[in-house]
Amino acid sequence: GYVADTPGFNQPSLLKVTKQSLAQAFPEIRKMLKDSEPAKCSFNDCLHLGEPGCIVKGDWERYPYYFQLLDEIRIREEFQLRTFGTKREGDVRYKVGDMGVQQAEPRLEPKKHRRQSRKRINQSLLDELDELEDDDDSLDLENDPIVRAIENENQ
Repeated sequence: GYVADTPGFNQPSLLKVTKQSLAQAFPEIRKMLKDSEPAKCSFNDCLHLGEPGCIVKGDWERYPYYFQLLDEIRIREEFQLRTFGTKREGDVRYKVGDMGVQQAEPRLEPKKHRRQSRKRINQSLLDELDELEDDDDSLDLENDPIVRAIENENQ
């Protein structure tokens, strides 16, 4: 195998590697594809996992590592698809300013930094007032010592 000894190369990242590009990182796969040059895998998106018509067979030394990395990439891509959807938006949005100059503006999370509408605020205040009125009705005024003291003063 190969050894990579580069300063700052502590943990390699698979963030930019896709399921289709992973095969090009393995010289064994590239060699098998080159050796059978006129013929190629039946499917353009072949992942070389023993699909019918696949030229790359799983009997090479680092195949378990390929399979493990492919599984990690698949899990990450599914997570990203669920989390971010198909539309990839950056953290910065560009606006055209004076004289056609683009200005970078940070993209805020949607609906997080919005004000609450007056209708919703008023509705929540009305709900709180209703709750307070319900609480007042449920108080036992006959046994309240303050109410009794006021009644005694008035008599």
